[in-house]
Amino acid sequence: MSCRTLPASRVHRASRQSSGCAPHPAALPGQAWPGSPFHASSRQGLCRALLIGLAALAIGFTSTAHGIEANAALTAAPVWESRAAASPYEAGQGTTRNHSRQDLELRLREGGFNAQATLRWQTAEGGKPEHHGFANQAYVDGDLGGGLGFTVGKKVLSWGVGFGFRPLDVVQRENRRDVAPPALVGLPLLALERFSADTAWTLAWVRPGHGAGANDSRDSSLAFHGYRLVDGDDVHAVARLSHRRGVELGLGATRVVGEEWSFHGAALYQRRYAKTRNTLAENGGLLAASDPMLATPQRHGLKAVAGAQWTSGPWSLLTEAWYDADAYSRAEWQRLDALTARQRDLAGVAPASAIAGNVAWSSQAYRADNLLRENLLLRLAHDTGDGVKAHAELLLTPTDGGRVVTLGVSHEGDRQRLSLGLRQLGGKPDSAYAQSPLRRIAWIEWRWALF
Repeated sequence: MSCRTLPASRVHRASRQSSGCAPHPAALPGQAWPGSPFHASSRQGLCRALLIGLAALAIGFTSTAHGIEANAALTAAPVWESRAAASPYEAGQGTTRNHSRQDLELRLREGGFNAQATLRWQTAEGGKPEHHGFANQAYVDGDLGGGLGFTVGKKVLSWGVGFGFRPLDVVQRENRRDVAPPALVGLPLLALERFSADTAWTLAWVRPGHGAGANDSRDSSLAFHGYRLVDGDDVHAVARLSHRRGVELGLGATRVVGEEWSFHGAALYQRRYAKTRNTLAENGGLLAASDPMLATPQRHGLKAVAGAQWTSGPWSLLTEAWYDADAYSRAEWQRLDALTARQRDLAGVAPASAIAGNVAWSSQAYRADNLLRENLLLRLAHDTGDGVKAHAELLLTPTDGGRVVTLGVSHEGDRQRLSLGLRQLGGKPDSAYAQSPLRRIAWIEWRWALF
C-alpha cells in the first residue's frame, strides 16, 4: 500500500502486527548496493560529492524559513566477513574480508513533493574507495478529490505481509534477509490511488514506456494492490502484468487474536519466472570458457508465507515458514555440488585459473535472496521500552539441514541509533549454508540524525 495514508483502522492495528510493521531482520548479504547516476573514483568525483553534501547542510539551515521540511542523517555501517577456506565454492584463500558503507542522506518535503537522496562513500578490503550519489525517491502526490489521489515520480512501493519474506511485494521486491540494509531505492511510476476508512487500492504503471528489462526492477509493468478491513482482518490482493513474469496474482491476510496473538499468510502465483543455473550441472560438461550461469525460464511458480507471533509484555516470539519457487530445490543444489566436486578433482590436470574461475561462477548461486525453496524462521525478541531492543533468530532449511543463527541488539535515542549483529552459517555438512563461502559475518550500524 502507498506510504502516503493508511485507513484509520489500519493505523490503530499496525502497532500490534509484526508482519507489517516490524523492523527488518538482519540477514545474509550478497546483494549489491543500489546503482547511481554518477560514479566517481577520482578527485573530481569526490569534490562533487562533497559539494552536494555541503549543499544538503545549507538546505537544512534555510529550509525552516521557507516552509520546507528537511531532514539529514549520517550512517556508518562497517561489516566483517569471515570466509570459509574449506568451502567447495570458495575460490580464494578463505580470509576475512571487510567492507564499509558511509551514507549522508537528505530528505525534503513540501506539500505533495517528496525527495530523498544519498551520498555514499564505500570501501572494501583490497579495493579502491568509491563515491556515489543517487536519488532514492523524488515524487509528487496529488489529491483528485473524492478519496482519489495520484503519484508521479520515483517512489518506494512496498506491499504485502510477512516478516522474513513477502510474496506480495511484487514491485519493490525487497530482500528482507539483508544485513544492515541501506535505504531503499524507489522505481519510476505513475500511480492512481483511493483511500477510505476501511478500503484502499493502488494502480501503478511502473517504469512507463521502458518495455522489457534485464531484471524485475528494470522491467516495465502494470501493478495493482488492494486492501480491505473485513470483520477485523486485514485482507490484501495484488496483481501484476510484466514482460518477464507475465501475470502474477496473489492474496494475503493478517488476523489479530486478543492482545497476544497475530497470524498472517500470503500466496502468489507467477505465470513465468526464471532461475540462474549452471548449464554444465544441468546438461553435462566439466569446465566452461565463459560464464555458464544462465537464466533458464520456468512456468507456473508459487511463493507463499505463513506465520504466527505471540507477544507478552516486552517479549515476542515469531514463527514463520515460506516457500519460494525462485530458489533452488535440494536436487538442484546436489547437481551443482557434484559439478563443483568434479571440477576440484581436476587439480593438477587442468589449469588452476580455469578451475578457480568456474568455481567462482558457480558461487553466484549464493547471491539469491533464498538459497532453498523451503525455509523456517524462529525469532525471539525483547524490547525494554526505553530504546533497547534485542533479538535471536534461527533460520532453517529443512530439506537439506542447513541453518543460520543471528544475534542482534540495538539502542535508539532521540537522534542516534546504534545496532550490532553477528551471524553464523552452518548445518549438515552437505547443506547449502554449511558449504557457503561465507562462514560468519559481524556488523555495526551507527546512524546520527543531523536535523
